[in-house]
Amino acid sequence: MKVTDFDVPYLESGSDVTTRLEIEAALSRRDNAGMNSFWLSHGSEKFPAINIMVNGDLAYAHYFPQDRHPGYASVGNLSHLPRGGITNFFDGPGHEPFDILNEAVVPFSEALKVAQEFAVSKELPKCIPWNSLLGE
Repeated sequence: MKVTDFDVPYLESGSDVTTRLEIEAALSRRDNAGMNSFWLSHGSEKFPAINIMVNGDLAYAHYFPQDRHPGYASVGNLSHLPRGGITNFFDGPGHEPFDILNEAVVPFSEALKVAQEFAVSKELPKCIPWNSLLGE
């Protein structure tokens, strides 16, 4: 599986990872503020892909099965985040923040499981619940 982040533009290059430890090491990279955004894909294929945005020990995961598909957003249920509130994530240094509803925020440990499952299968990971953005 290919992993790119803030410092590596999506699908230009990146780390090829296969083991659980390599995946964990790749996803542990953070900027000075504890943030990063990762794109996960397989080989030279653009899709399916997963974007994982990280803010400290919080994360937001978004699965894109194919081009022009709105994808699936992670579903979170963190009791310490107020329902209806937002958590800020960034997709790159100096970029505007993404305001993500707290209901879509998961612990980073869960996003790591998503990445590890996606490394084995290109299908939508089953380790967390997802919200279809097709309105299904």
